[in-house]
Amino acid sequence: MLKGTNIHKSFGDLEVLKGIDLEVAPSEVVVLVGVSGSGKSTLLRCFNFLERINEGTIEIDGHLVNPKNDKLSKIRAEVGMVFQHFNLFPHMTVLENVIEAPMIVKKMKKADAITLAKQLLEKVGLSDKADVYPSKLSGGQKQRVAIARSLAMEPKVLLFDEPTSALDPELVGEVLAVMQQLAQEGMTMIVVTHEMKFARNVANRIIMLDEGRIIESADPETFFGNPSHERTRQFIQLVD
Repeated sequence: MLKGTNIHKSFGDLEVLKGIDLEVAPSEVVVLVGVSGSGKSTLLRCFNFLERINEGTIEIDGHLVNPKNDKLSKIRAEVGMVFQHFNLFPHMTVLENVIEAPMIVKKMKKADAITLAKQLLEKVGLSDKADVYPSKLSGGQKQRVAIARSLAMEPKVLLFDEPTSALDPELVGEVLAVMQQLAQEGMTMIVVTHEMKFARNVANRIIMLDEGRIIESADPETFFGNPSHERTRQFIQLVD
């Protein structure tokens, strides 16, 4: 589904990713963990081509992506991304936020986009907010709109970059519940999060990054119960 090979990414003299190999299978949920600065978010942004890698390759569904020749808007439609800070258009209603990209990027007819958007808003529990502007929503509601907006592009894989870290604690659960539902429905997902309960219950695999390298990759039971790396054990003691 999604495969990165020998991914290197630097910002000036700072090498953030140092040869990452990661392959995600269809319907797999992979959770990326690690301390701040370990490269988790940068890796997601590389998979979505918001950042260009300095070395290595990225494949999507067997297609080797060439950023110079491939249309990146089409690639980003296949690899959706949900950000920490929602990024909704404040001057548009919830419905308008969801239909915008399918109409512009995929040239979907407005009536079809509205039908799809209403289905997705129902999925994320926001059918009654279609005509509301983002300023009237809670943080959790904004994030669920952002998820619906990403789903409207019918992506092959969804990337989540700390989707609950900007939320008040009482709003985290409603967003995680939607993500858990997507996982149960077979959505391929890569999630950067500090929510260890979510990682335990939903992930097929948990990957630990440290200083730009993968140092641990295991199923949740092994990751939390018998990690192979001392750095992973230290991390678990801090966050679990």
